[in-house]
Amino acid sequence: MWHRRKALAVLVSSGAVATLTGCGKSKTISRDDARSEIRSALAFAAESQMFIDYIRSGHATRQYAAGQAAYLENAVSRSLKEIGEGTPEPDVEKAAGECRTLLERLAEEVRAMGGSIDNDAALAAARGRISIIHKGLKDAQAEL
Repeated sequence: MWHRRKALAVLVSSGAVATLTGCGKSKTISRDDARSEIRSALAFAAESQMFIDYIRSGHATRQYAAGQAAYLENAVSRSLKEIGEGTPEPDVEKAAGECRTLLERLAEEVRAMGGSIDNDAALAAARGRISIIHKGLKDAQAEL
């Protein structure tokens, strides 16, 4: 079950990254682009929450947890870079800006997660903060 969710999150995020990748020049972020990026961010937030639950349940080896945390950090950073390089169309500026802000917060949480693998209290707190980020992303999605 964990692997299916992970695969789905990777597919969703890969599609969003591919959609927003341009030819090196600033890209305009359309409503569809913003929706795609928010879906990707939602997938990363959900995957982060599931990953924390998996670690806290004692099922992850330290090596696997460190590798997965690094993967999430890289994926969120790529997504953040993509949305940061584009210029949103006026009608999606607010939602795209909120997505960018929430991706920045998610990136911080994921980055810190790698150093908190053995700290249950820190992981629980991070999960709570990521839950708030997830809700914010849902709100941004509703604006579109």
